[in-house]
Amino acid sequence: MTEYKVWAFARSAAPNLPALEEQLAEVMREADRRGYIIVNSCMERKYGTEFWRPALFAMLTAVRQGRVNAVMVQSLDRLSHDITTLYRILRFLQNYGAVLITTETNLRYELYLTGLENRLLSLPKKRKPVWVCEECEDGNS
Repeated sequence: MTEYKVWAFARSAAPNLPALEEQLAEVMREADRRGYIIVNSCMERKYGTEFWRPALFAMLTAVRQGRVNAVMVQSLDRLSHDITTLYRILRFLQNYGAVLITTETNLRYELYLTGLENRLLSLPKKRKPVWVCEECEDGNS
């Protein structure tokens, strides 16, 4: 079993700060329930179509530096609503060997619906998939 060092991430453009705080708390509770090591967490009040977001870049920097090997969010749209930006983020995670874990949705299904699953699978085989499948024995499928 892989030991995940997780960065918990939450994002919402809504002005409701308590809801954003609860979103992050839910992600952290789920990470704890699964036995993951929570290295850091962040939340940001930004639109999902924006790319220049300080909390997002802090998380990606931690991935690049190898401080975390997993990013945990409620659903794929917490990273971005823009398909091109989302693909860039997922490709970055995959290039650095980090996985994305969603707590409230089936990530593989979300990737399928967006058309990103095949694009990510077409990257060189030396990289592991960007998603985690809880039902699979080794965590990936």
